[in-house]
Parts: sequence; structure tokens; C-alpha cells
Amino acid sequence: MSGLTASCACGAVTVTVPRRPDYINDCNCSLCTKLGTTWVYYAPDELIVDETGLDSFVRSDLAEAFLRTFRCAHCGCVTHWRLIRPYDPPRAGVNAQLFEPGVLDGIEVRLVDGRSW
Repeated sequence: MSGLTASCACGAVTVTVPRRPDYINDCNCSLCTKLGTTWVYYAPDELIVDETGLDSFVRSDLAEAFLRTFRCAHCGCVTHWRLIRPYDPPRAGVNAQLFEPGVLDGIEVRLVDGRSW
């Protein structure tokens, strides 16, 4: 698949997506803020992940967690997330900060008030 590739700082983990996203989510929830992430979304089967050296995290502070966040076990960069329970529509998120500069220029950034959820 040709497309766009995001990579962690050390290059050990890459995530390839088929096209530019429709928008970028900039969420202010406690997790996104602390991780320093913004997100772009795709159907789960559209992501090609080189999963060499991945570590993961599931929030324990929620009544019911719904996603697993992945990061590079070597450099610590958060790369993507996948759902751990059904959601409609099914989707996966990729950390938009990991694409090369300019790749996502001109794409709408949506500010999401995740702290009020």
C-alpha cells in the first residue's frame, strides 16, 4: 500500500495509512494533553503497523476503558490506538504529530473538549 507513513523518534515503529485524513482532532482530555498527541482516524484494517518493539497502555481511571494506546518501547513516542470494545463506526487513531512536517498542512484541525466528558 502506498500512502503516508508516521514514525516514532527512533524509527522502530511505523504506521502507514492510505491517504491524508479528513481532519485532525486536537483533544484536551487529560490523556491526550499529557501524551502531547493529536489524532487522525481510519478504519482499523487501513492501518499497516510495523509492530516491532511496541508497548501499550489501557487507562485504569475510567469505569470502562475503550481503547489501547500504543507506543514505541525504545523511544516512548505514542504511535496509535486501537479499540478494545465495539464502537460504531469502528476506527483506529494515529498520532498526527508523527508525520513529517508539511504532510498534513491545510487539513482542518478540530478542537475537542474532552475534559468535559
